[in-house]
Amino acid sequence: MKLKAAAAIILLAIAIVAVGSVIVSPFGTSPTQYLTSAVVRTTVAQQAVASGSIRSAATYDLAFGASPVLELVTPASGGSGGLVWLVRTVKVKTGDHVTRGAVLATADTTAATASLQLAKAGLAAAKARLAVDGAGTSGADRAAAYGAILQAQQQLGLARQTGSVTSQQDTLQVRQAEAAVQAARARLTADQTAPPSTVTIQADQAAIVAAQQQVDTLTLESRAADSQAAAVAQANTLKVNQAQATLQAAQAKLGLDLVAVSPPDAATIVADRAAVTQAQQQLDTANLELASASTQASQSAGLNALKVSQAQAALQAAQARLAADQTAGPSVATVQSDQAAIVTAKQQLDSVKLSIKASATQAAGQVSSAALSLSIAQNGYASKVVSPSAATIASDKSAVVGAQETLRLAQVTLDGATLRSPVDGIVVAVNVVAGAAAPPGVDVAVADASLQVTATVTETDLPSLKLGQGADVSLTALGVTATGTVVSISPTGSIPGSGGVVTYPIVLALVAPPAGTSSGMSAQVSITTAHAQNVLAVPTIALNGGAGQYTVRVLDRSGTPQDRSVQAGLITATLAEIKAGLAVGDLVVTGTVAPLAGTSTSGGGLPGLLPAAPNNGGGGG
Repeated sequence: MKLKAAAAIILLAIAIVAVGSVIVSPFGTSPTQYLTSAVVRTTVAQQAVASGSIRSAATYDLAFGASPVLELVTPASGGSGGLVWLVRTVKVKTGDHVTRGAVLATADTTAATASLQLAKAGLAAAKARLAVDGAGTSGADRAAAYGAILQAQQQLGLARQTGSVTSQQDTLQVRQAEAAVQAARARLTADQTAPPSTVTIQADQAAIVAAQQQVDTLTLESRAADSQAAAVAQANTLKVNQAQATLQAAQAKLGLDLVAVSPPDAATIVADRAAVTQAQQQLDTANLELASASTQASQSAGLNALKVSQAQAALQAAQARLAADQTAGPSVATVQSDQAAIVTAKQQLDSVKLSIKASATQAAGQVSSAALSLSIAQNGYASKVVSPSAATIASDKSAVVGAQETLRLAQVTLDGATLRSPVDGIVVAVNVVAGAAAPPGVDVAVADASLQVTATVTETDLPSLKLGQGADVSLTALGVTATGTVVSISPTGSIPGSGGVVTYPIVLALVAPPAGTSSGMSAQVSITTAHAQNVLAVPTIALNGGAGQYTVRVLDRSGTPQDRSVQAGLITATLAEIKAGLAVGDLVVTGTVAPLAGTSTSGGGLPGLLPAAPNNGGGGG
């Protein structure tokens, strides 16, 4: 309210400047007329002005199975839990006002409940495992460990027996690999000299026959459709003629009854007119059927012609393919496939040879591995007769923590089957329908009822802006002014594509938005960046000089201007604060008037003013 009062005082001061006073100097043959303004005590305020628009303070995207997500740039993705949500109820529509916690929509919870029960079972199993390990090994565990020793002893004996069998198998694999290499080379030679395969030619010929049959079939269908359309048109034309005849007969009977010597009763006339109306309706219906059949026949003929054209193109393509295959040699793909088969066969042979060389080592390794397994089983038996290690207990506890987190997420998913508004706001999107599965992405979106203003300021205004500064927000559509507070100042500026002044985005929170304020409305913002209250002030145009050294021209009692040094404070585009050098009521010169000239400058925009002296002063705005 103080800033609004200050603004009112500024406007009054500007009005005083605009009116001013004209003082005529008595000296000289052509007296000089001075435009003056009295020094006043008022408030000098500097403001940053910007244009912007109203928007919601935040928009929340809601999806079944997930917590609400604040929409920043793009909508959130779909709900969690990997479930398909069948929507049961939708309680809101776009544009509805809702309160925090209000139910927006619900979904079937069968799958989510099953996931929750499964997570509970997993947690119970993890806790049971921890309890068992914490209690130590049982007799059954020790017996199982002893059985593992016996099994390892059997595996060691089997590894020793299979050594010779492995050698025989390796020899057989070498012979088979060599035969595969020879067969692959023979296949390549045969394919390089062979004509096109009979299968390919037969396939091409079969494709031509099928394409020709398709052309014939479509041609017959097109002719049949044309015949049918003609028959339908003839039948509809007959219906129209019959309806016309019926209408004419009804009209004739009505005319005869109306002019009869002995007029019939009123019921007969009513019946005649009803017959005429019915006959007219039948004629209109017949005409509509005739026109509809004609349109449908035209569309069907066009579609049939397109199908025949496509079938003929397919036939020509099949014929071209046959001609190409009949003159072509072996395909590149076939030769490449044969060459690849040779490479593969050689690689297989090399692999088998390496396997033979390593077979003895492998057999020895198997024996060593079996011996190692026996040693491990023996150590395992030894470990079973002692309590579980600290590492085992730690692993069990970690598994319990993981199962608890899985249970928590399952509970969140189940809770997400009911969508509730996270704020007081307005529903801006509803993408679900009761009885259908919820689509991927956002199901319901709610905009916060709190409103903000987004605007941009120039780079010259940016240094004077601070968070928390008050502002007047003029809502163009409503014709009212609201109060705002600066809540965000972007540190990154942008330049328009065509070049120009660098601007920076800012955000202001609206305090008690007026009734009817809606997102998207235009707004004019005035931010008071500096002000001096109850100070002496003169029009800025009266200042001369710069860089902190200012003078003004003050009229003495004789009407003669005298230069006087002043100490200036806050300087705006219209008013300048005077800290020292002037007193209330002093008259400062703001311009001169040429008495016989028709042109003028300076002096608060009034005609006929000329500057008293070069004005190098000024201030921000």
